[in-house]
Amino acid sequence: MKLLSIRSLGVAVAWLVAAGFTAGPLSAQGTVSGQITDKTNQQPIAGAAVLVVGTSLQARTGREGRYSITNVAPGQYRVQVRFIGYATATQAVTVTAGQPATLDVVLTAAAVPLDVVVVSATGEEQQKRELGNNVGTIDAAKISKLAAPTNTADLLNSRVPGVEVMQSGGTTGTGARIRIRGATSLSLRNEPIIVVDGIRIDNTPQAGNLENFTGGQAPSRLNDLNPEDFESIEVVKGPSAAVLYGTDAANGVIQIRTKQGRPGPTKWTAYVEGGSRNDMGDWPANYFSRQASGASCRLSSQARGVCAIVAVDSFNPLVQNSPFRTGVRQEYGVSAEGGNEATTFYVSGGFQRERGVFESNDLRQTNLRANLRNQVSRLMDISATIGYVSSSLVLPQNDNNDQGIVASGLLGFAFDTAAPGAGVTDPNGGYRFLTPQQAFQIGVSQRIERFTGGLNVNFRPASFLTLTGAAGYDMTNQGDNGLTPPGVIPLDQNRLDGSATANRAQIFAYTATFAAKGSFRLSPVVTSNTTVGVQFFKSVFQQVQASGRKVVAGTGGLGGIVVPSVGDTTAPFVTIGGYIEEQVGVRDRLYVTGAVRADKNSAAGTNFADIRYPKLSGSWVISEEPFFPRPSWLASLRLRAAWGKSGRAPGTLDALHFFRPVAVAANGSDVPGITIGGAGNPNLKPEKTGELETGFDADFIDRRLHFEATYYDKDSKDGLIAVQLAPSTGESFTRFLNLGEVTNKGIELLLTADLLNRPDFTWSVTASAWGNKNRVLKTDSINSPIIFGLGGATQRHQVGYPAGGYWGTAYTYKDLNGDGLINPLTEITFDTVDTFQGSSVPTRGASLSTEVSFLRHFTAFAQFDGRWGNKLDNSTEAFRCIFGICHGARVLGSSLADQAAALTAPSVETGFYQDAGFIKLREISLTYIAPAAWAARFGASSLSITAAGRNLGTWTKYRGPDPEVNDIGQFNFSQADFLTQPPVRQFFARVNVSF
Repeated sequence: MKLLSIRSLGVAVAWLVAAGFTAGPLSAQGTVSGQITDKTNQQPIAGAAVLVVGTSLQARTGREGRYSITNVAPGQYRVQVRFIGYATATQAVTVTAGQPATLDVVLTAAAVPLDVVVVSATGEEQQKRELGNNVGTIDAAKISKLAAPTNTADLLNSRVPGVEVMQSGGTTGTGARIRIRGATSLSLRNEPIIVVDGIRIDNTPQAGNLENFTGGQAPSRLNDLNPEDFESIEVVKGPSAAVLYGTDAANGVIQIRTKQGRPGPTKWTAYVEGGSRNDMGDWPANYFSRQASGASCRLSSQARGVCAIVAVDSFNPLVQNSPFRTGVRQEYGVSAEGGNEATTFYVSGGFQRERGVFESNDLRQTNLRANLRNQVSRLMDISATIGYVSSSLVLPQNDNNDQGIVASGLLGFAFDTAAPGAGVTDPNGGYRFLTPQQAFQIGVSQRIERFTGGLNVNFRPASFLTLTGAAGYDMTNQGDNGLTPPGVIPLDQNRLDGSATANRAQIFAYTATFAAKGSFRLSPVVTSNTTVGVQFFKSVFQQVQASGRKVVAGTGGLGGIVVPSVGDTTAPFVTIGGYIEEQVGVRDRLYVTGAVRADKNSAAGTNFADIRYPKLSGSWVISEEPFFPRPSWLASLRLRAAWGKSGRAPGTLDALHFFRPVAVAANGSDVPGITIGGAGNPNLKPEKTGELETGFDADFIDRRLHFEATYYDKDSKDGLIAVQLAPSTGESFTRFLNLGEVTNKGIELLLTADLLNRPDFTWSVTASAWGNKNRVLKTDSINSPIIFGLGGATQRHQVGYPAGGYWGTAYTYKDLNGDGLINPLTEITFDTVDTFQGSSVPTRGASLSTEVSFLRHFTAFAQFDGRWGNKLDNSTEAFRCIFGICHGARVLGSSLADQAAALTAPSVETGFYQDAGFIKLREISLTYIAPAAWAARFGASSLSITAAGRNLGTWTKYRGPDPEVNDIGQFNFSQADFLTQPPVRQFFARVNVSF
């Protein structure tokens, strides 16, 4: 099958038109009109979508809740009303030629899960009951009011089973890794793609390599988005659901819908938020044990009879000479929405300032958004979205970095002044490499100016045909700057001389889609929806790097450097695809969908043509069948299944054989030369992931209890593996080959329950759980392990084991003489081979959140989150033992396990792979909603006050400061606790007011 061409698309559209015109006459048509109201208060609902099922005919309600649909052919129809936050209503209506038909519909608040409306890959709205795959939904607008998440990662965290947000630490402005149903690729990014209002945006972790300046932490482009502007979030979890998104969607899709205006008077909403951030690290002290002469004596030396410990000194510079401050968070925002029956709008502006717990950590961010929708005519509507963000971020030194503030303290000394009898004077207040004041003078900053714009057009030229088009542009101007001033950092001569770096990057993302959908009623009970379309996506990363050494005193930036260095990078990436999808619905309870997409991608090798992604799914609301028994406790039951494939394109340059320019010294001068930049592979193709998903949804006890269960089996083939070329080829490089295979199997469970629902007291609970079994099935032709990780060999991709698992040499120990000490010469034994030590990422998790409303004006919210099945490399403690300052190396009475781990630390890390399972109290909040009369005193229609806290408690066996840290931020697989700032505790208050 070849890629769908524009010509073939035109033929398909023409076929849809012809099929529609032969489906029935267009003359003597009728009208359906009426009013949509709220069941609770009988008030009209503006902005609701009203559709005639099996056709493209639709309308939206005006400010009085009224609608009118014209040109409806005579016959019997089902009319469906959809609106976010309400149960979808479907009612029958009979249309007579030339006569108006009146249909008033009453909507019930709180959407029934089966009738939740989501956006498909084709841009059309669908009910969840029509989908054979599970789509996670987040009511972003509600969560923002209850819990006030500080960024998009907070909003996503622990809300949807199977979606794992892995934080990297507590540094203000840094990002998190997101994994949906496990990792599918051994070499490529495992992040989902992000789509905002139908436009794909850049979500590249570590763009610009800012983490190289700070030791590991890096910002996230996902957190450029302002959660206050979100209406809802939909998580498309796997390839079986992401087929029509094409290449790059194998890791799932996060779709964000921003707020749209509703007809009516302009509604103004403003908020102000403020609070504090505090370091909660349980920092260990540094120890020094000594013998009677004052000389050093370790536990291992006493065990061997070399010396005897008479005293132990301890000092904790991170506590006793603390570098931390109380961080401050401030946020302000205002929005306006409204419009008339033809045009609606939403505009907003927000500013936040967040000062981290270090003096050299600061974030300022401004967000602007404008959304406009216009009903050009009954046949066409157009919506435009514009988003802008300007941010300035300053990052501290930490992580794998001898300039780090935490590093200097954790690897510091056991005394602040001369230790009695030791004859050692510490001039740095217990810090080893730099004092905090020295580290604070190293400047690392990032400036972002980002613009995202989109245009969506829906055109319905006939009662059966809908044409949908979207175009979007996401552009980021990024400036990364680093400055080490001269004469400040005395670690070596180069840093004492000073250095400066200025990297300038531009990231462009272009999206263009077009789809034609034909909706037909094949019979009174059977409907058909046929969609054909094309999609174009292009991203370009351009960067100019400039750096230099020997900064002239009194200058800053590159203007004062003596030894300069420059370079540049350009990386374009293009995907164009065509697809066709057919969905057949029977009696609005059985849906069968089949689809296929074909893609061409610029990153594939020149010998590779195109790649195809098929899909087949079914959804059956079996409880609505006449034969199904109807017990009083069961409200509905849906069975679903989906199978499909998606892909992941190679890196932009992975398939190319290219060269890099260099200067070559010849005859006493520099002349131009080249080196090989990449070996390339003309046969390289995208990785391909197939998935089978099955499950069911059930509602119980008058729909007060909703339960979802999903099982998935995902297999990723043609994985990119870097294979070393033979030196005889003349290129001693690695080349990517499509050799790898990874599997993920798992379950996802979701339970929502309205436990009590009284006028003065309501109580609801949401609980979820997930489990994932990840295994590497193949690496190269002989299944060699791929070894990497902190120090170069702590983790592996090994066949038969989890990707990125911890490996090392196991050992046994025994106190043979009963002296409470481990003798390294006689009481510890090492295995002869490295063995698997545990998964580096959680393999199962659960969350529990509850919302209680009481006394008519108060709402309390709390969320607990737990993750288990993994270990974390506590490399911080291993290094402390190498430096001879850890508890297990110095303190009498230390456990035998700690002593053995301290003894093995110079060469073996396995004693520091610690159980990292945890339960956390993620957030808790209390909201007071003022009576309308109180709000009116301030000229407002509503007023609420929220007090909230985050990261309030952690229950774990992990022995480091926190189990949720990673020394290299958003890096794909590398996972270790190495001198990283843990998550901080936050308290804040917020006031919301509407006019």
